Amino acid sequence: MSGNVLRLCWPLFLGIFILTLGNGLQGTLSGWRADAEGFSIATIGWIMVGYPIGILIGAYIAPQIVKQSGHIRAYAVFATIASTAILIQIVFIDSSVWFFTRIMSGICIAGVNIIVESWLNAKADNANRGKVFSIFMAVIFLGLSLGQGLLMLDDPMGYSLFILTSVLLSISLIPVLIPSIDAPEIEHNEPLGIATLYRVSTSGVFTIALSAVAVSAFFSMGAVFAVKAGLSVTETAIFMSVFIAFGALAQWPLGWISDKVDRRWVIFYSACVVTVVCIVMNVIETSYTSYLFMSAFIGSSMLPLYSLGVAHANDRLDPKQMMGASSTINMLFGVFAMFGPLAMAYSLELFNLSGFYALIGVMHLLLAVVILKMIFTKEAADEEDQTQFQVMPHRPGAVLMEVIAEEAMESQLESGDVDDSIEK
Repeated sequence: MSGNVLRLCWPLFLGIFILTLGNGLQGTLSGWRADAEGFSIATIGWIMVGYPIGILIGAYIAPQIVKQSGHIRAYAVFATIASTAILIQIVFIDSSVWFFTRIMSGICIAGVNIIVESWLNAKADNANRGKVFSIFMAVIFLGLSLGQGLLMLDDPMGYSLFILTSVLLSISLIPVLIPSIDAPEIEHNEPLGIATLYRVSTSGVFTIALSAVAVSAFFSMGAVFAVKAGLSVTETAIFMSVFIAFGALAQWPLGWISDKVDRRWVIFYSACVVTVVCIVMNVIETSYTSYLFMSAFIGSSMLPLYSLGVAHANDRLDPKQMMGASSTINMLFGVFAMFGPLAMAYSLELFNLSGFYALIGVMHLLLAVVILKMIFTKEAADEEDQTQFQVMPHRPGAVLMEVIAEEAMESQLESGDVDDSIEK
């Protein structure tokens, strides 16, 4: 059955891969070029915060646009606007314009993800949904990682990389428009209140929120940090690619381990690794090699935290709560992700390169302290209540979160009756 789904949905995988290539290039290129144009670090932070703002807005307005226009036309609209937004950046070198175009990019990428996720969810069934979305996650991480490498193709001070980004975003339409794929309906669920989610899974909420700040900060300001550290264009591209690639590869082993033990210990371990790496980078004599090791260790420990936090939250939820919690988790991540670029910009401005390590290190030190407290004050989830770990991207989509909730609910129900008691 999964093979049949892949044959039907390969255009969606190809389209999202091409689009993610362009989106991966766009983020790093925007940060690098903003610095080269002489924008202050604080101004760059405000520009880059536009993207998570757009993602958050898109998560709410995109389903309405899809309902009114249909999946095919909505996909075309989002991809076209995203393609146009990056070209506007090269025509108008102005911070206010760039802030606006980053918002538009975020809205459009959120819209495309919702469309593709809902399509895949409709085509898959309970027997193969996990495999289908694992492939979807692999495609996204591969596209993001390779997209960083495209920065090496030409001088970022020119026009060609902006044009290449626009071309990639535009041609991502072709695999989706040519085949005939039935469009599904997007369903909505009433959200679970944030206060309820916090009471049910304090550890999950802290993990999701703090990882959102750190991940958004690294993605949006990583290229700026690399430039300030003296890295060349090629070295900057490799630096960002290593971060994403190692983060993607670490999802599966850390997820597998977290299914076997108290998931909070894996979160604590990951947070401690990031904290230690940040401390070490502040005291050693840095080099390009040390930056690559830092990127690898931080990526492999930081990027899986969101998935671990969601899995832990689902461990604590009743099956009837999981679907409603998905939109709340998506909102929680989006709100805290908006603070990442700004916090990193001001941290870099105040403490220079040390500010990069300081912000990421403090976020993960705080997370480690909270999780350790929870481990020793709150009991672990019962083994039969523990849901199966699901790999997720660094920025979640609304439909994907509902799919994850469905998978978690099914795995919990299959393991036995759910305890009615909940843990803070």
